[in-house]
Amino acid sequence: MGRRCGKNLDEMLEAWARWCHSGGILSGHTQSVIAKLMDNKGHISFGSTGGQAPIIDSFEAKIEAAVMNMASKNLLRADVLRLEYGAGWLAVSIKESVGGDNLINRGQYENACALGLSVRTYRRHLAAARERLNKELGLNKNIE
Repeated sequence: MGRRCGKNLDEMLEAWARWCHSGGILSGHTQSVIAKLMDNKGHISFGSTGGQAPIIDSFEAKIEAAVMNMASKNLLRADVLRLEYGAGWLAVSIKESVGGDNLINRGQYENACALGLSVRTYRRHLAAARERLNKELGLNKNIE
């Protein structure tokens, strides 16, 4: 079983956001061959580059898997969760045609407006997403 960071869902979601920001696995963020060529200045190698592989057996990866599963059933709910915690916010802003604005430092009102929602609906989606993660991760604490 993977390691646990913190005792509650908030701490785990904050760590998940940092993990995503530092290069963790994100849904829909596979790099194309053209992007690899551009990043490597025309050179491309297949196989291992000697870099460190991502840790797959971690609670961050489990949260990401749960959010990807959530997105397959209710994409808006997963987008609200990503914007609230700043985990994959760039993909959400591009998909929602919000522009290149940095949504990571915005509040709930700005995030709700960016998604075309009322704040009340935004908060309802956020609460439902947190409740689902709480169940999937097996946390016994109640969510406020």
